Amino acid sequence: MGDMHSLSNFFLLRSLVLVAAASFFSFQPATSNFFRDVDVTWGGGRAVIAGDGQQLSLSMDRASGSGFQSKNEFLYGKFDVTLKLIPGNSAGTVTAYY
Repeated sequence: MGDMHSLSNFFLLRSLVLVAAASFFSFQPATSNFFRDVDVTWGGGRAVIAGDGQQLSLSMDRASGSGFQSKNEFLYGKFDVTLKLIPGNSAGTVTAYY
């Protein structure tokens, strides 16, 4: 009885490892393109897509800023931000990511 239980656990563990390995090796990260994947929601000319859709530049002036929204929902993602503030006192500059 003990040998049968050990053998059963071995096959169960082996099956789980095979499923995990198959899931890992079948994973393909999504490639994004701002032209295809986002809508500029406000700011008109202050939102510029460049670099074959790989870069999105948002800017602001004294009156307004700019924004964009994804066309799809994502479980997770990564983005990098470079932020340039005005020289001197930049208090009151608001940045947000939702």
